[in-house]
Amino acid sequence: NEFDVGVCVDQTKQMRDRVVVPVYDDDFEHMVGCVGRTMHENYDGRKWINSKDFYSGAWLYGYWLSKDHIRKTRTAILVEGQGDVWKLWEAGIKNVVGMFGSSLTDAQVRILETSGAFELVLLTDNDDAGKKGKKSIIRKCERIFNITEVSIEAKDVGDMSIEEINKEIKPKIGNL
Repeated sequence: NEFDVGVCVDQTKQMRDRVVVPVYDDDFEHMVGCVGRTMHENYDGRKWINSKDFYSGAWLYGYWLSKDHIRKTRTAILVEGQGDVWKLWEAGIKNVVGMFGSSLTDAQVRILETSGAFELVLLTDNDDAGKKGKKSIIRKCERIFNITEVSIEAKDVGDMSIEEINKEIKPKIGNL
């Protein structure tokens, strides 16, 4: 509910039969776009799609809700996707934002630079794209932030239970 996620059942819409995830501006005043994920395992086409004219590289998912927590902790936790943000938020970790994938754009770096964060925690997926993305983010951000890499056993944070997050992730980020 906090993230305004819903389902599009209107068969005439671009997001039909998808979970619709709105993306808001940094002040939570305007929806700047949305992304939609298919609800079916046997789908035709892409798993995720963006709404018309929405460029996800200009935004960090969940920043509108997490920015005060980032400023307070001086730490931003970067994850790949919306589900990862939701799962950490559910586990009580609220200084988290999603990149809409495994790479960080220059526009997203600028958001982080102005966020008040000194520490950047990289919690990308445990796959080849996540590992490659983590290396790229380090090269791009190592002169701007103190960087902590967190590795997990699961494929991604969104697949973990709250208990697993409490046991595996929180001890690694507890003092940041």
